[in-house]
Amino acid sequence: MIDLPYFDLLLEGRHRGDAASKIFDRYVHWGYWDRPGHATRDLAEFVAAMDRLNSEVIAVADLQDRQSVLDAGCGFGGTLAAIQAHKHSMNLTGLNIDARQLDIAREQVPGVCFIEGDACSLPFEAESFDRVLAVECIFHFPSRLQFLKESARVLKPGGRIALSDFVPWRISAAINKIGTVIERQICKGYGELGKGWCEGDYQTIARNAGLRLIVDRDITAQTLPTYPILHDLFDASGQRMVWPTRWLKWVSNLRLLRYRILGFAKD
Repeated sequence: MIDLPYFDLLLEGRHRGDAASKIFDRYVHWGYWDRPGHATRDLAEFVAAMDRLNSEVIAVADLQDRQSVLDAGCGFGGTLAAIQAHKHSMNLTGLNIDARQLDIAREQVPGVCFIEGDACSLPFEAESFDRVLAVECIFHFPSRLQFLKESARVLKPGGRIALSDFVPWRISAAINKIGTVIERQICKGYGELGKGWCEGDYQTIARNAGLRLIVDRDITAQTLPTYPILHDLFDASGQRMVWPTRWLKWVSNLRLLRYRILGFAKD
């Protein structure tokens, strides 16, 4: 099973009724604030901010009614539940390598097909989907390039991919000694981070996957209020997450790591 310490913590917390597990009952990703300078540490505000970030990624996919949509790394199914609530006659599929997350997703989001599988070796036939989503999870996959190649394979012509990811300011900085040390500290809380950036930047990866990069949007500033909230939650229920989260906050505040929403098209 993939090493995901923060999911282990959340799943353990569900049995105890911890605050963090309740906040992440639907989504397990950062929040998006239109006015980050006015953000507070209110937990209801954070839940709404997570919903907004989800909507920002979905908007890049340009979903239409009656489409087939794959959510890779679907977590507890929150993204697909949101689509199900706002679109009609959709064929929705969630994929995750962690059976524990899928058990919860199946319980919380009826009417969606959830499949256990590897996002870098998708168990679907070619041209099966109109859209592929990956909300804040691609950094866990063994290879960004292989995931995008597989997504291109299962996409119909004219299809789109929308995802969010933490992208270093400079790719070279991510693979130098200091970058490796920082990544190692973050991994202690957030788990395996795949191959890193040895495959190049997203423009290069898209080209090598046979895709066009059509959206590359930096929303780092809109996500920064997430960090004090995470610190409060993890300080209360998950000490092992505090320092990895502080490292993420530090490199994000310095803009060494950028939170980006990306979109790709298959011609």
